[in-house]
Amino acid sequence: MQSFKLLKIMGIPIELHITFLLLLLAVYYFWGIGGFILYLFLFSSVVLHELGHSFVAKKYGVHIEKILLLPIGGMAIMDKIPEKGEFKIAIAGPIVSMILGVLFLTLSSFYDINLLKIDSMEYLLFSTVGILNIFLGLFNLLPAFPMDGGRILRALISGKIGYLKATKIASSIGQLFSMLMFGYGIISFNIILLLIAVFIYFGAHQEYATLLTYRIFDRIKIDEIMSDQIIAVPPETTTKELVDLMFKYKYMGYPVVDTNGELIGSVSFDDIVAVSDDILVSDIMKPPIVVSKYGDFNELLHKMNNSERIYVKDDTGKLVGIISKTDIIRILKIMGLKLNDID
Repeated sequence: MQSFKLLKIMGIPIELHITFLLLLLAVYYFWGIGGFILYLFLFSSVVLHELGHSFVAKKYGVHIEKILLLPIGGMAIMDKIPEKGEFKIAIAGPIVSMILGVLFLTLSSFYDINLLKIDSMEYLLFSTVGILNIFLGLFNLLPAFPMDGGRILRALISGKIGYLKATKIASSIGQLFSMLMFGYGIISFNIILLLIAVFIYFGAHQEYATLLTYRIFDRIKIDEIMSDQIIAVPPETTTKELVDLMFKYKYMGYPVVDTNGELIGSVSFDDIVAVSDDILVSDIMKPPIVVSKYGDFNELLHKMNNSERIYVKDDTGKLVGIISKTDIIRILKIMGLKLNDID
């Protein structure tokens, strides 16, 4: 996603998507400096809304990667939200928006009683920003994903019907709401409304799909999917000997172990393509990427992004298995057949 960092607040990077700037230019072109300033005030409010979520989330130990500003709003990109703190994290954003709305409307009211010298443009600016913040807060309280109200609804009912079913309900409400919004957008010829409806529909779907994926991953144990047929090579192996092993065993990568059986490196076909036959493995091997056999499958997937294979160790540090991307794809296909069993 093309974006660039604007600043940091509370250690959280605030980034602008490139399309945000394009829309900002369009606003200035069509509505002039007044629309430009209003747009900046509104999206500053969106940043504060997302910071409200982020501030509370950090209290629960959630890592906040960044806040990203898009033409249709903002999003705080963070790690998985704990079920325990979901209600407080979700409601923090709308509370911030409502407070901002009251503050701006209060400020605009000074115009009427002449306590401040505010001209009509400033009055319209403050009152409009106040009303829009109130609307933003109320809109986000709708009990549907991906709005904050969907998370609030899930937090309130998950204790009775289960987290997955609660997510399904909030997701379904979000999709139904988006369809109604899309229909109204067509009737009213409102392109912005159509775009928001599409965003809500896919956002609602993604919420449920993501949770379903996490539930699948929770069932996968690393020691159940790893291969314990380990063919290792010593560091003094030449690249010619390694090629012979590849022909014999049909594996494209191998762990490198020392005389004590300690894993010290990893070597693959890509490492030997452009080197001569007499080069030693110790000269071209790379640091191995390792996980514990008792580790988390999500951690494994994260590490797999940077490697074709992962090496598995037990609690004594002994190499006990290997997992390749092919193994991951195979197990995900198998688990996909069991989706109906998840509740």
